[in-house]
Amino acid sequence: MDNNRYCVIMAGGQGTRLWPMSRKAYPKQFQDVLGCGRTLLQQTYDRYSRIVPPENIIISTHVDYTDIVRQQLPGVPDTQVIHEPAFRGTAPSIANIACYIRMLNANANIVVAQSDQLVLNEDVFIDVVGRGMNFVADKNKLVVIGVKPTCPETRYGYIQAESDFVDGAFSKVRTFTEKPELEFARLFVDSGEFYWNSGIYICNVQAIIDAMSKCLPEMMMELERIYAENPERSMRRKRGFEVYTSFPTASFDMNVMERIDNAYVLVGEFGWADIGTWDTLYSSLPKGVDGNVFMGGGALAYDSRNNMAVLPSGKLVIMQGVEDLLVVDSGDVLMICRKGDEKNIRRFLNDAKMKLGDKMA
Repeated sequence: MDNNRYCVIMAGGQGTRLWPMSRKAYPKQFQDVLGCGRTLLQQTYDRYSRIVPPENIIISTHVDYTDIVRQQLPGVPDTQVIHEPAFRGTAPSIANIACYIRMLNANANIVVAQSDQLVLNEDVFIDVVGRGMNFVADKNKLVVIGVKPTCPETRYGYIQAESDFVDGAFSKVRTFTEKPELEFARLFVDSGEFYWNSGIYICNVQAIIDAMSKCLPEMMMELERIYAENPERSMRRKRGFEVYTSFPTASFDMNVMERIDNAYVLVGEFGWADIGTWDTLYSSLPKGVDGNVFMGGGALAYDSRNNMAVLPSGKLVIMQGVEDLLVVDSGDVLMICRKGDEKNIRRFLNDAKMKLGDKMA
């Protein structure tokens, strides 16, 4: 396996859209959301360990979650778990890790992976990522994996590709569009020029640092200074924590990828979904009789269709004459609402916090 290959698994999010199962203290990436016996983080690690040497897989997570990472990935040493001192979004996190990896290997080729995604055909996925890593090894280009859309999904970002291809598979990115309205999503799908943005990025370490330095120069200057002072400790030191906390919240997509002119898309079809919302989770899981999905406990359903229930082990749900309901029993919260009302999840969370305090978060 190529020792210049590195993987960064982003595992610091709070996953509020999967509330009340996903909580600030124990977010979705650390849970067996798909009911397969492995958490989303563990599945992600297993997937990329087929592409990248295990000693080159770096986990980036909030400092509050480092103990959970150690419990779920006991074979990963502390030197491969990078602390995020504050929730500042994906751009500061990726910039920090790029500096760290460059310190380890100036010839590194990096894949930035999300810890909350479903991949059904891993063999095809591994081939796609491998092609991307070979492509960027000697090029000043940043590659994002695009997924051919199967429907006008409004919960994903879209990538518009140029018609010309480099090396037969890589097309220059023309535009990025964040989560469009349904009308635009339909136009995008019908055009054949747009792909879902998987949020999986591939580049060599110098290309990503150059892009960051161009788009977020002040942040990169501070990080460069911290690593120059004490490279082996970096963000584990008090000074590193203070600097990171001072960074503005920034998205890698919006603040970097959308502002550079050397972004390319590599399209893959490998059964992909971003497990970001209850609706995407429902869409990703096999359906039972009448389109129902039941996870965790048991269920009796009578004249009921297209419902989803997430239950603790040993709990029985009985449904009669209902359609399109979402039922989530997380112990201290029982949520029953219409499936598809995802904008209300944040409202439910905020109202619960106001009524019962931050323990609901």
